[in-house]
Amino acid sequence: MLRNYFKIAFRTLWKNRLFTGINALGLSLGLASAGVLILFIQRGVTFDTFHRDNDRIYFVQTADEGGRYNQTVYPILEQMVKTYPEIETGTHVQGWNNVWLNYKGKDLQKDTKYVDSTFFDVFSFKLKYGNAGTALKRKQSIVLGEHVAEALFGTRNPVGETVTVEDTMAFTVTGVLEPVPANSSIQFEVLLPIANLEDNKGFAENADWYNTFATVYLKLQKEADVRKLEAKFPAFAKTHFHADGQKRQIRIAALEEYIHYQNPTFRWMIYGAITIAVFIVLIISINMVNLNTAMSFTRVKEVAVRKVTGSTLGQVLAQFWMESAIVLLGSLAIAMVFGVLYLVPQFNEFRQGRMQLIVNWQQDSATFLTLTGIIAAIALVAGTVPAAYLTKLDLRDTLKGKLSGKPASGNWMQSTLIVVQLVIAIVLVVGAITVRWQINYMRQADTGFKGDNVVVVASDLQYKDENAAVAQFVPILNGLKQNSKIESIATSGIVPTRYWNNYNVYTTEGSDRKNIRLRHVGTSTNYTSTYDIKMVEGRDFSEDLDRNGDQHPVIINEAARKAFGWTTAVGKRLRQGNNAEVYTVVGVMKDFHYGPLKDRIEPLLHWYDGPAGLNSYLTLRFTDLSQAKGVLAGLERDMKKIPSKRPFQFFYMQEELSKQYNDLDGIWKMVNFVTLLAIVIALAGIFGLISLAASKRTKEIGIRKALGASVKGIAILLSRDFVVLLIIALLVGLPLAYTFVAKYLASFEYHVQLPWYVFVLVALGALLLTIVTVGFQGIKAALADPVKSLRSE
Repeated sequence: MLRNYFKIAFRTLWKNRLFTGINALGLSLGLASAGVLILFIQRGVTFDTFHRDNDRIYFVQTADEGGRYNQTVYPILEQMVKTYPEIETGTHVQGWNNVWLNYKGKDLQKDTKYVDSTFFDVFSFKLKYGNAGTALKRKQSIVLGEHVAEALFGTRNPVGETVTVEDTMAFTVTGVLEPVPANSSIQFEVLLPIANLEDNKGFAENADWYNTFATVYLKLQKEADVRKLEAKFPAFAKTHFHADGQKRQIRIAALEEYIHYQNPTFRWMIYGAITIAVFIVLIISINMVNLNTAMSFTRVKEVAVRKVTGSTLGQVLAQFWMESAIVLLGSLAIAMVFGVLYLVPQFNEFRQGRMQLIVNWQQDSATFLTLTGIIAAIALVAGTVPAAYLTKLDLRDTLKGKLSGKPASGNWMQSTLIVVQLVIAIVLVVGAITVRWQINYMRQADTGFKGDNVVVVASDLQYKDENAAVAQFVPILNGLKQNSKIESIATSGIVPTRYWNNYNVYTTEGSDRKNIRLRHVGTSTNYTSTYDIKMVEGRDFSEDLDRNGDQHPVIINEAARKAFGWTTAVGKRLRQGNNAEVYTVVGVMKDFHYGPLKDRIEPLLHWYDGPAGLNSYLTLRFTDLSQAKGVLAGLERDMKKIPSKRPFQFFYMQEELSKQYNDLDGIWKMVNFVTLLAIVIALAGIFGLISLAASKRTKEIGIRKALGASVKGIAILLSRDFVVLLIIALLVGLPLAYTFVAKYLASFEYHVQLPWYVFVLVALGALLLTIVTVGFQGIKAALADPVKSLRSE
């Protein structure tokens, strides 16, 4: 019997190959897209959950007037482990600098984390070589990522080998890590014992009970009560924290929440991926159900004969299920090839190195089971609906052919499914347009400074002799200042788009003391003039006036002045938390966007970083950007004379501003692809349905033509039901799209207002595409020879 089902299924599918092809096209594209999104969702919802005893791993947070963030004071770990028996162990995972490694003349710098010897007691990252229990016990031990080890030592086991760190220190390789999972919030390629970082003077000066820059993880005892433990923290803070920081609150959160505090948009990305995946599955399911139901009208006599000869409902269902399963399995095979070879690389490209998708047939079993479940559900529904409908028909009407030839209007369920499919497509079209408009708006908006004609050179090239490098750099800088092609020069530790996430609380002097949390960074002279940032009050830094730094000059922005409640700020004095020095405001900058426009302009303070010299960035404003090439070539030659480890690098500020929105570009590309997919599937489905409707009404069309009906009249007759359904879909879809768009744009601090005519254009475009699709088939049917039409049966 099974063999018979197969034979009939293949014959039926081949006979209706146009509709089989439409089904297979929609299913292949849809399943591939849904599969990639499900893979991303699976990675996202399992973020940081792969560690052994994951339910006992927490991280320490700080909560203050600026919100709740994932850093705390450095000494807190040791004191907490001593104070609270609920804590089994813990570790720092501290970024500070990426060390240079050298082995037999090979120099390498990779992402470095400093950790405690208990790191592998808390986390279960796997070692390819070495013993996790002892790998970080010695101060001069180093653990390398697999790719770093291969770059330095090739494919051999390097445990026991010695590498030179930062040109002077010898470290023994004690372990080689297997690749860190992409869905881990802790990413690194080199591990060093944190005792080495404690020897760093700059680090030690900041590792106090005030500065919150440390990332601390705790592993609690099995029976520990988190709420009771947190209830003890206020007394702990009062006992140990610096006086200026005792208002801060200590919190702990489960490890899997780290990514969501660090990147609040990540959760919405997962929700967005789930929504789009559901939309895709709905679209392909509706398309298959509609086409199968419509095609079932051509098989009414076959089903009737089966019933007369004794076939049960189960046997009819089995036949339809078999046909659906064959189409789905074939589509799945095509989808897997398309997804792995094209969609996954495209998805990884738009993610720009973050949580890359790597298909692992063993680890991704949950994704494949989900896809299998989706296929089974679609096959079940797509096979059951038409079979159940046909078996309920009256045998006499079935055998006489007395059935409606208008599936779009005569079947309420089919009509509803078509409307749902079109609504989804309309919402996606409006969504794709909105994302594109928002990206263009942010790229073209006034940032408050001028990035055109500006080139930024990386001036911190990891010089082998810092003092000698400064001496060699000063003449280079003076030469640039004399160059007529250069309008202005500034050196700084930051540039727009690359401001540090560095904050402190500043307190005003006087009786009306006010505490304001400011983002603060260091700059030197000419920074505001080079970027053409307007001063609304006071002055910029000046080497002549500020060389001695006796008054500790600072410049704030308008947002900071407003936060302090000042109408004028010049001359106001501030004190920084955990610092006895008094800072004097000498100028106020007009608010400018130092980051992307999706974030609000925060209160900002620039402190004076001393005379222009060797800093992280050298900014050059040219009178004409076309003259930059020759100047940069000469600068590269001069800087290559200074022994360093990094190559000469530069970027154009205008390009850097645009790159801030590459993430949104990727989202737009994904939404665009899904939108195109939805439109193609919807139109293909409608095309199939109108073709079936025309074939079912062949004799009617022939009679109408014989009685004098025009081609236009017949085309309208066949098309009007689908146009009515589209109008209903527009009445539902456009308000729904507007609601989604409004919520999406509200997530941006600065956003575009989508004009009303966009919705009108979407409606007109949808009508035009539908009319062309159904009209083509309608005209084709209307032009058929009426003699042949009347002979059709």
